[in-house]
Amino acid sequence: MPKIRYEELTWPEVKEAVAQQRVCVLPVGTTEQHGPHLPLVTDVLTAAEMSRLAVEQVPDEAVLLPPVYYSFNEHHMDFPGTIAIAGETIIRYVTDIGISLARHGFEKILIVNGHGSNVPFLDIAARNITNESTAIAAMASWWSLIPKELITAQRESEYPGGMAHGCELETSVLLHLRPDLVQMDKASKDISFQHTEFFYWDLQNPSPIFFQEWFSRYSKTGTVGDPTKAKAAKGELFVNAVVERMVKLIREFRAREIAPRVDHH
Repeated sequence: MPKIRYEELTWPEVKEAVAQQRVCVLPVGTTEQHGPHLPLVTDVLTAAEMSRLAVEQVPDEAVLLPPVYYSFNEHHMDFPGTIAIAGETIIRYVTDIGISLARHGFEKILIVNGHGSNVPFLDIAARNITNESTAIAAMASWWSLIPKELITAQRESEYPGGMAHGCELETSVLLHLRPDLVQMDKASKDISFQHTEFFYWDLQNPSPIFFQEWFSRYSKTGTVGDPTKAKAAKGELFVNAVVERMVKLIREFRAREIAPRVDHH
């Protein structure tokens, strides 16, 4: 199998990867608290591992970048462990990674997100890469790749709120990927967010309102959701679904034509 990890390539092998028109897959997570039962690395681990599993299935068509470990999460700072990066810093940091790849000749950059609050910042970074280089960049959060009907079929926690942070979904995925890092005896239901018509939090069907306040205002444990409903078997189904769809995404993105710009002035 060809090398899939970017950092393990030599510079001639990078040139070869460019010639093969491989898609660069960049996992981005963060280092932050996920309740008393999950590790700080949860968002990095989920994005990086599912990206790895997908790239391994298409080694001639993609290359896996080292994950970004730190990002924007100031709202978690009332709980020990979180490393918070300013929003403008993470935007520029990820943009610079993408532009560097473009300067070497890569044309397609897929950012795989593992942290909910990364969404606006990585969206801007992807747009920056596309606007500031000859490459095109796209961003997808891994949970958005899970078919809604699969989540509905497996879900046992209440909606909304049962799948939000350190929840049934994330804990199930960790129980499958790294059960050694999960302390289920410390998992507890914590859904005290003020759910209204417009303000609620759930990964399956997010609220139409963009809003985030200090975590400690509505979570006693650092968890939002019901991780007690998590099971490794669910996690396996979720991971397999993400990997299957990510492979399809990589192939579709790789085949996408980059049409010439037209200046209509």
